[in-house]
Amino acid sequence: MASRSRLTAVGLAGVMTLGLSAAQLAAGTASADDGSTPSTASDTDNGLRITGPPTVDAYAYPGESFAFLDSVRYLAAPEVGYEFATKRDSYGATPMMTMTTVDGTRRGETVTVPAELVDGMNGIKDGLRVRIVNSQGKVVFDEKRTLCPAGYDTRRIAPNGPSEASYPAFCGGNWFTRSVVFGVDQGWAANLEAYTDVKGVKIGHRLTMTTAITEPVAAFLGIPDSERKLKQKVTVRNASKEWGDDGGFAGEPVEGFSAEGADVGQLMQDVSPGTASAGGIEDSGVVERTPNLYLAEEVKRADNATASAKPGTKGAAPKVADPRDGTLPDLVAEPAWSIGTERQGGKDRLTFNAHEWNAGPAPLVVEGFRRPNKSVMDAYQFFYEDGEQVGYARTGTMKYHAAPGHNHWHFLDFAQYELVTPQGDLVTTSGKQSWCLVPTDPVDMLAENAAWRPELIGLESACGGKEATWMRESLPVGWGDTYAQYQTEAFDLTGVPNGTYKIRITVNPDGNLHEVTAENNVSLRKVVIGGKPGARTVKVPKIDGVDTETGDYLFATESARTAGTASMSSHSHH
Repeated sequence: MASRSRLTAVGLAGVMTLGLSAAQLAAGTASADDGSTPSTASDTDNGLRITGPPTVDAYAYPGESFAFLDSVRYLAAPEVGYEFATKRDSYGATPMMTMTTVDGTRRGETVTVPAELVDGMNGIKDGLRVRIVNSQGKVVFDEKRTLCPAGYDTRRIAPNGPSEASYPAFCGGNWFTRSVVFGVDQGWAANLEAYTDVKGVKIGHRLTMTTAITEPVAAFLGIPDSERKLKQKVTVRNASKEWGDDGGFAGEPVEGFSAEGADVGQLMQDVSPGTASAGGIEDSGVVERTPNLYLAEEVKRADNATASAKPGTKGAAPKVADPRDGTLPDLVAEPAWSIGTERQGGKDRLTFNAHEWNAGPAPLVVEGFRRPNKSVMDAYQFFYEDGEQVGYARTGTMKYHAAPGHNHWHFLDFAQYELVTPQGDLVTTSGKQSWCLVPTDPVDMLAENAAWRPELIGLESACGGKEATWMRESLPVGWGDTYAQYQTEAFDLTGVPNGTYKIRITVNPDGNLHEVTAENNVSLRKVVIGGKPGARTVKVPKIDGVDTETGDYLFATESARTAGTASMSSHSHH
């Protein structure tokens, strides 16, 4: 892990947007590079434009030649909205992207985005360029990056659009994502999240930063040259005076969030510091946690929630024995991935990520009601139709999990992870026995009733503190929950001979949850275990032509399809 810590993009954005009005966002700020004058919403066409304040700040600590810059740069759609949808038919298929303009309830013609501009599920390839020069004109930073026309920090800039932002707060998915949607609503602007580490600069230095939509992308989107660039004057400020001395910048942000924001309770998934290939690692240490990427604002939600009424009391939906299919989720188990080995607690373990998701048509909602004076909750599944609760049924139990990285309530009846022989005979089971369900990954945003912004539907997961008397866990339609199985939750390889095995993931193993079908509840992933005690290894063949053990799963790109036939997994998620 790096020894320096970054400030959160959320915090920086909040500081640096002061004084930037909706009118300024709509009008835009033209780059001095082309000699144009600032545009206004009235004298431009209906297209997208890049906009932001003319002066911004970067931050460095005393004595350091390193600054962090997360300038406010927005992609604005003052007159019509722009919607992008990317989908693929199978894991290994090439993603196809389309673009549609939206004017109120009227949808324009849907056009296909050229393949060379598509960066997998992540956005528009090389669509954004950030260039920074110092006061002597020397280039200190110059980088092209994927353009994600979405963002956690969206701003309303005109009265002609929807009252709430419609599109997901980030781009990307995992290896098994089928479709994603992103865009900028009519009358809204989306933060480009173009954070930058600048080396060779100190407190007091003055810089000039130019952010531009690259020419091929601007040509496709119809953005004139005068509105595709934004020039900003940058002053490097003393971070200690602004936020105090925390020992410097450290860690890697996760989609705009920093390691400093790690205390977000139930809205984080468990990961460990790492795995290794040949031989693994010794004692991986304290479990780290990675923020859920769209529920950052929900971390303020109280853990110790209480319920006003238990199921069946006045005003509640009725208890049902045979809920209608239209009110049910469809739970799907995807193959294991990010598979590796580690040496922990004197044992060799096989680590992996497990992912289960809801294909709909209704959300999975499970609520727990604590038994009087007990550390157990009775779990009920609630059924929804057209956003309304229409029934419930008893479905299992929940228990409080007091352990580092957890300390919240878990549902006991969700999934089962097993290592089996090629013939399906059980070898060993994972230590993972309970779950705090949270939508961590978009899987199919084009599915019927998919929730593009789950945080707005009022069914957020809140896995509860020790004193909680009620809690809710949910998986909205189109979303999945990824669990990283490390340490005692991984497979114990003690006594397991070298050879070929399969990781079997089963969702809803006991059938306690009501769902549309159980036909897609089991997945299998082939692994080849080798090495010797104290130095076990694993090889993971491709699945459907995709090497899931290469690169960062949140930003899986086309390169994974051309990687080797098998990999030695040596990475984890942070």
